[in-house]
Amino acid sequence: MQQLSNMDATFLNLESKSTPMHIGCILQFSNPADGKMTFARFKNHIASRLSISPVFRRKLATLPLNVDLPYWVDDRTFSIDNHVKEHRISAISSQTQRETMVDQFFSETLDPTIPLWEMRYVDMGNSFNVLMKFHHAALDGKAAEKILAGLLSPTSTSIEADADSWTPAPPSYTQMTANKLRGLYRSPKKIAAFGKSLGHALNNSYRLRQRDRSHSTPPHFFLSPATSFNGEVKHSRRIRSAHLSLDKIKAIKSLYPGYTVNDVVLAICSGAVRQHLTNTNKLPNTPIVAMAPVSKRLDNTDGTGNSISAMLVSLATDIDSATDRLHAIHRNAVQSKEYNKEVSMEEVIAHLPSWSSSLVVKAYTRLRIGKWLKPVFNMIITNVPGSPVPLYLDGAKLKSMEGMAPIVDGMGLTMVVTSYLDTLTIAATTTIETAKESPDLAGYLQASLDELYAAATADHPTQAVSGF
Repeated sequence: MQQLSNMDATFLNLESKSTPMHIGCILQFSNPADGKMTFARFKNHIASRLSISPVFRRKLATLPLNVDLPYWVDDRTFSIDNHVKEHRISAISSQTQRETMVDQFFSETLDPTIPLWEMRYVDMGNSFNVLMKFHHAALDGKAAEKILAGLLSPTSTSIEADADSWTPAPPSYTQMTANKLRGLYRSPKKIAAFGKSLGHALNNSYRLRQRDRSHSTPPHFFLSPATSFNGEVKHSRRIRSAHLSLDKIKAIKSLYPGYTVNDVVLAICSGAVRQHLTNTNKLPNTPIVAMAPVSKRLDNTDGTGNSISAMLVSLATDIDSATDRLHAIHRNAVQSKEYNKEVSMEEVIAHLPSWSSSLVVKAYTRLRIGKWLKPVFNMIITNVPGSPVPLYLDGAKLKSMEGMAPIVDGMGLTMVVTSYLDTLTIAATTTIETAKESPDLAGYLQASLDELYAAATADHPTQAVSGF
């Protein structure tokens, strides 16, 4: 039995029918060399790997009237049939059917009475896809990466099932109540710790901003410009991806010593969103702001829950030149990393009384407050590193991987960046309404990379990389 943290519970409280709060991925596989993958074979493989994470077989439990943060408890009636399901797509119009099915799958909330995950096996004839989603309360991107590593293997042969001695333990409501009573006793200390943590964060922020007041400083929360994807979020999701050359991205990075692949990726996203907003005559005069989650997870943790911090980065969308935008984003990212290290807002959240954070977040969700406020930030760009070597699921080779992350009122666009072999994929999650305004956002990502590569190599003609 494990109690959720304030941050974990925040993702629960943000959820509504129009804002499902799961993270997920879309995996495409070829059939294994020893024959066709079947749904039964796939389900048996997943069943054999359940021991890699407690997430698979534990569900939520709460005290009456939700007087405390929820707990994860073992699901004594767990059945894999509730979580692993099959879908078939005919060869005719398969891509259109696939896109519709993907959008519908990620638009639906998870059943809160059972463990908060689901997988969909999609038979496409000579290949198959796997869609999976886990509630963000249970996992962050780093934890999801560890689950993928447990489901997949670098070997093309089938692997033996993990030893699994799982026996469900009954939930102890007595212990939950005792924990709550101890929490009440410690409340004055917790409030004092919250005040100390908040004061430390504010002091560090003020000190850094005073030091850098003659230069640009990282953006503030709630001061981002309004854009077309920062309004009310409707129910239906739209997920489209661009599969980009990782070698081309690394070639750009190599032209600028000290720059990172992430700098180039942020510049690609910036160029694409800038094109989207320009085409709809809605590009703000001030630069839009991305939130880039930063993992604070230690290697010795159990790989569940959330251990992340929010880093704000200006995307320099007010700059015309692709390379000038890249330089500005690099400077912004370096500075934001320093601020994120010194101003740990996740520690402030951890010390909040559970009832206060719950009330605020539930009010934000249920009263749709986000559509009336200035954006906390404009979009989310999250990076989940992948494998540089081929991966297999029970002998079936992984061909591509796309990620997705939730959107909420006021923040209607996320871009999940994943890498696999020589491909970097950026998957944009938004709403049907936003997609209608600009149906080719994924195409803009490819165009943005091409523009940046051309400009960067033009600036370094003797170092231009051929072959693209």
